[in-house]
Amino acid sequence: MKRYPGPAPKTEWQFNEAAAAAELELPVDRDFISYPPSLDPQVMLRRIEENMPWRSSRPGEAERRLAEKVDVEFVL
Repeated sequence: MKRYPGPAPKTEWQFNEAAAAAELELPVDRDFISYPPSLDPQVMLRRIEENMPWRSSRPGEAERRLAEKVDVEFVL
């Protein structure tokens, strides 16, 4: 049986006032037009479900996914 590590230790949450007060300069594209999705989400989920076995069996796929893995724990 595979042993998994225990949960991450609890850390006390602190509000970062410097980050909250930071002035962000985000790019603005005045020509950008946002369109709603043209596919039903259930259709897209079914398509992903059908393709996952094929994608996972491609040569080098496991190595590619491991290379793209984020190795830092973060909270959204």
